[in-house]
Amino acid sequence: MPHEKFDITKLERLDDRARFGYLPPQLMWEALGSPSPKTIVDIGAGTGLFACAFADFAPEATVYATDTQPAAVRWMLGHRPPSLCNRLQPLLSRETAVPLPTGEADLVVMINLHHELVDPKASYREALRLARIGGQLLVVDWAPGEAPMGPPQRVRASAEQIVDVAVSVGFVDVESHPGLEHHSMITARKPTVCAL
Repeated sequence: MPHEKFDITKLERLDDRARFGYLPPQLMWEALGSPSPKTIVDIGAGTGLFACAFADFAPEATVYATDTQPAAVRWMLGHRPPSLCNRLQPLLSRETAVPLPTGEADLVVMINLHHELVDPKASYREALRLARIGGQLLVVDWAPGEAPMGPPQRVRASAEQIVDVAVSVGFVDVESHPGLEHHSMITARKPTVCAL
């Protein structure tokens, strides 16, 4: 599948809160049903911009902000808000192997990551492994179509394609949500009977 990695030398662009204007975390949280997770895993967290927002929504949660780029993990360690130092835990990971136990997460999040994945099914299987039984998945990524920014059209996946990947690895209650102008937003759950 075509994919394109973010240019890590432009890391500051990921930390721009103006992104919330077209990617409002509140809308994502509402699509999840305004949950109360104890543990959140943000895969491909970048600078932790969205991980911090989700931590604010879930004040009792530990948030693991994972990324494959050491520069991103260093950024997060150096820029964590003081109020989140005990709850936001940056972690270096591999694309299909996050160094956390099976069933660790009440919520697994992937924001603007799908188009970067070399092997989407393997990455979604890892998300399924990380989720507890009944745990939730949130995927938001650039949709095909004209937009003033974002990755090339050739690497964008439709909501239907993302849903198909999530279903193929075993997620259930997979649903596409409206509300984002240039992005698809998908939620899903790990089934109550699951081998992972």
